[in-house]
Amino acid sequence: MKVKVLTFGSLTDILEREFSVEAQDTDGLTASLTAKHAGLNGRKFLVAVNDTIVKENIALKEQDVVALMPPYSGG
Repeated sequence: MKVKVLTFGSLTDILEREFSVEAQDTDGLTASLTAKHAGLNGRKFLVAVNDTIVKENIALKEQDVVALMPPYSGG
């Protein structure tokens, strides 16, 4: 499946701000990106699919939008 990936915050120093990639699920997507970009090794980031943060592996569909965001805190 071809999905659109958006990156935010400090992740834009490692990855393009927006790109498309082939991926079957969120775990495969993050593993593929980590393998290709050493700067992601050991970094924590949140994954959102179609504007919903996901914590477990989910299957991706054609044209899904995946956002990768560094952890955030607020007060």
